[in-house]
Amino acid sequence: MRRLRVGRIAALNMYPIYHGLERAADPTLQFTDGVPTALNAALLEGRLDVSAMSSIAYARNADRLTLVPVASITADGAVDSIQVFSRVPFEEVRSVAVTPHSATSVALLRILLPDAPPFAVLDRPPARALEDVDGVLLIGDEALRGLRQPFAPHRTDLAEAWTARTGHPMVFAVWAAGAEAAHGRGGALAELARLLTDARADYLGDPEAVVQAAARRFPFPAEFIRPYLRRLRYEFGPAERTGLEAFLTQAARIGELDVVPRLAA
Repeated sequence: MRRLRVGRIAALNMYPIYHGLERAADPTLQFTDGVPTALNAALLEGRLDVSAMSSIAYARNADRLTLVPVASITADGAVDSIQVFSRVPFEEVRSVAVTPHSATSVALLRILLPDAPPFAVLDRPPARALEDVDGVLLIGDEALRGLRQPFAPHRTDLAEAWTARTGHPMVFAVWAAGAEAAHGRGGALAELARLLTDARADYLGDPEAVVQAAARRFPFPAEFIRPYLRRLRYEFGPAERTGLEAFLTQAARIGELDVVPRLAA
């Protein structure tokens, strides 16, 4: 039987989980690296069987996907790696160039800035883009580099803004399987769910081992990685489900989502 094709977000934020999956060295898994929007497309087009997926992309295509309800990428407050860098305070931002690599963060920004005109796509270096727009939205390692090498007078952490407004954690990504894998690879998906749970437990049991491994793999020192990873959590329990439902309800209210799907228990 062919290996289970698994999407792997190529950023520091998911490394604690992928570190555990790599250590498990399961020969039945085949990884494909990519940014969230590329992995979203690959899963929907059948080029992947299962992947971490932008939560808004999952919701928009829930009728074609099956949630793997054991893991997520979640922040309860500031996350650091989802930032609007702006030349004016956030409440004065009226034009934004957004990263092409994210779906959830763009929808979240639209919730937080409902009166802003349509966003432009960021197609040049962020500092240059700020010559023409009020702010730029960066995610992942790009946002972290912006924190370490500031290029704008203001920055706004979107997860922090969401939690301050709603009291809920922000679920940026969930795990989902395509229809073919869900119907024909149930055993393999169950084993992956077990490995995801084990990977999270291994990280929580020895976070420093992951920090040191990440420092060897990513262009950030351990003293920067350590507090950043503490801001993230990877479970998908009642608090995450409630936070995701709140986000999707808000997204539907402003037209970013047609129907709020029922989230698997």
